Amino acid sequence: MSDREKWLVDGVLNNGDTSVGASLLRAVLTPLAFLHRWGLEAYLLPFALGWRKRFRLPVPVVSVGNLSSGGTGKTPATAFLAEHFVSTGKRVVILSRGHGGAGERANEPRIVSDGEKVLLSPEEAGDEPVLLANLLPGVPVIVCRDRRKSGRLAVEMFAPDIVLLDDGLQYWQLHRDFDIILLDAKAPFGNGYVLPRGLLREPPSHLARADAVVLTRADRVDADTLARTKAHVQTFTRPGVPVLTATHTPEGWICAGKTLPLSALVGQKAVVFSAIADNEAFAVAVRNLGVEVVGSHFFPDHHAYTSADLQAIATTGAGAIGVTTEKDAVKLAALPTPLPFAVYALRIRLTIAGADALTEEL
Repeated sequence: MSDREKWLVDGVLNNGDTSVGASLLRAVLTPLAFLHRWGLEAYLLPFALGWRKRFRLPVPVVSVGNLSSGGTGKTPATAFLAEHFVSTGKRVVILSRGHGGAGERANEPRIVSDGEKVLLSPEEAGDEPVLLANLLPGVPVIVCRDRRKSGRLAVEMFAPDIVLLDDGLQYWQLHRDFDIILLDAKAPFGNGYVLPRGLLREPPSHLARADAVVLTRADRVDADTLARTKAHVQTFTRPGVPVLTATHTPEGWICAGKTLPLSALVGQKAVVFSAIADNEAFAVAVRNLGVEVVGSHFFPDHHAYTSADLQAIATTGAGAIGVTTEKDAVKLAALPTPLPFAVYALRIRLTIAGADALTEEL
């Protein structure tokens, strides 16, 4: 998050800046948020009344999504579910929008992985679909803004038993059989406003659509706060809908295709760099693993790295290694020139407490 973005979120949206300028900006954004919400409700009303029909695939569809903009762990959650279904013998296909990929505007389905080979680069398909393809050999991944098109292609080419939608909550045109909604345990609803006055894509009342809710990064809050948050979330869900907690658990370091234990970088000098929704939280996680962070470079989510970026990182810590996320590493691997320093990517797995309650629902 840049300084400007941090000021917008902390200063303006969360009322940290009480200056006249920030107050005026809030005064402008507040009615726009209400217009956004009313427009959303008007758009959804025909679906609720049955006047508009959602396209239904001939196989079950499970969606992973969130109410807010920004990262809550949708990609790790999608990987977790795919691994679960594969372990039960089911054929799985993942559908993603392909955010940030060159083919996003074309709105035609493109196969990122056929289950045997990764066919597209992060530049073509987006970083998250390529990461999923790398993490899940044997699972086809298809990108397209129109998930009806990609869903039809998935059924025709791969005959899946189940289709997973990565970040699919706001894709209204496709019927889902099970909606999993992720919320950040520390601030599940942000400041309570929808965009642009807050960070919510939808209001909390829309949790009524959830078939399961997962509070991610639950280790960042104490037990009492977590209990209160769960109780608050349950006021919006249907009776009996499970509200689970999850943590992002570091598993190891990936370097040159090899997996190393977390202890391998203890005491090592490193420059941290990343282009994700919460860069600062990643840097804290790296420090907590015993790495001596001598510098950091943060970029906007889905940023495409350039040679100048890498040179700046190398200059920051002469002789230091580079530490990044696995999502960023897939973009680095596609670069045409060798990296000027050794790069270690932190592999993180989503660990869901009481995961059996979720998998039994599925």
